[in-house]
Amino acid sequence: MLRFAERTKGAKRSAIRELLKYTEQPEVISFAGGLPDPAAFPLDFLANVAQEEILHNAVKSLQYTTTEGKRPLRQSLAQWLLEEGIKTTMDQIVITAGSQQGLDLLGRVFLNEGDAVFVSLPTYLGALQAFRAYQPTLVGIPLEEDGMDLDFLRRAIREARRAGHDPKLIYVVPDFQNPTGITWSREKREELLEIAEEEDLLVVEDIPYRWLRYEGEHLPTIASLDRYGRVIVLLTFSKILAPGLRIGALVGPEEVVNMVVTLKQGADLCGPSLTQRLAVRFLTDYNLKEHFARLCQHYRGKLAAMLDALARHMPEEATWTKPEGGLFVWVKLPDGVDTTKMLERALAHKVAYVPGQPFFADGSGQNTMRLSFALATLEQIEEGIRRLGAVVKEEIAALSLAKQG
Repeated sequence: MLRFAERTKGAKRSAIRELLKYTEQPEVISFAGGLPDPAAFPLDFLANVAQEEILHNAVKSLQYTTTEGKRPLRQSLAQWLLEEGIKTTMDQIVITAGSQQGLDLLGRVFLNEGDAVFVSLPTYLGALQAFRAYQPTLVGIPLEEDGMDLDFLRRAIREARRAGHDPKLIYVVPDFQNPTGITWSREKREELLEIAEEEDLLVVEDIPYRWLRYEGEHLPTIASLDRYGRVIVLLTFSKILAPGLRIGALVGPEEVVNMVVTLKQGADLCGPSLTQRLAVRFLTDYNLKEHFARLCQHYRGKLAAMLDALARHMPEEATWTKPEGGLFVWVKLPDGVDTTKMLERALAHKVAYVPGQPFFADGSGQNTMRLSFALATLEQIEEGIRRLGAVVKEEIAALSLAKQG
């Protein structure tokens, strides 16, 4: 008989990953997965650089490398992050398999069973999945239009301590959050740092979408405002280069990075050398300013098309966010609508989305859903939202009849 570890009892598969297999039919218009558009990948650049690295630099591109990642990549990242106001050194950076591995490594390094981790309601599903493997107490904090409800956070930290849970981490996605698309205000970024210092907590700032701003002004990263050494940054090349390269980074105090590297050695020895070399060349040889401008131009029109279609096809009972960047729009339906159950009706109409409930650490959010506009064409966005609007109207009508009955 197989005797799995106790920690596996609460393990759940990603709701999004499980959903994707139902959306692969070509006739289904999918707003489900947050996949970047391959049309935006710099294919010629990557092909030319990969050939050059393999044929002329095989010792560095095809051999094992260090656990913390290639020195030129960490040096280039440190220089690039200076443009975001994040002052760091290569010794404060470890290269990861996307930012998802960074989340898992932070769980390994910091979390004992029962420790308190504070997350927004809703938050990135992958973070919940990574942290739950280490059996913490996940404490949900309501998310407002400009970030977490920080008064609620202060109370939640005190309550966690009284209940015997050691507060450890506050996890945030401050720029165009997955799943809602909201962006934190500068005031809340600054106040969060004060709370972290007062309460002796670390802030995990996840910034996968930061460079995908389509309108408005960039706000400073939380790390750039940090005077206390309280912030650990997670970043990834998945949304700005190509997700299949699986290149991300964890940036933080050297003491944290050293422990992360120690535990990472037991996980993978080292990351892939070739894709790290591609990332180095991307940072040093490619025109990043023009590349990001092209990305933003590419996605800006898709976001505008989705917001316009929602305004025309959704019933008045529905509300949704209006992000200034990122890849997602968050839709809220009337209480009583269960978007998990409604998905079956949506798939019958050949349209897909991600139900919102898995993004809530407390199991709420039954009447919400996440839509990604990244992969669909403009025509698919129009037709898909038309179909989805019809589904929502049917669901609300059925709910109304049930209440009357």
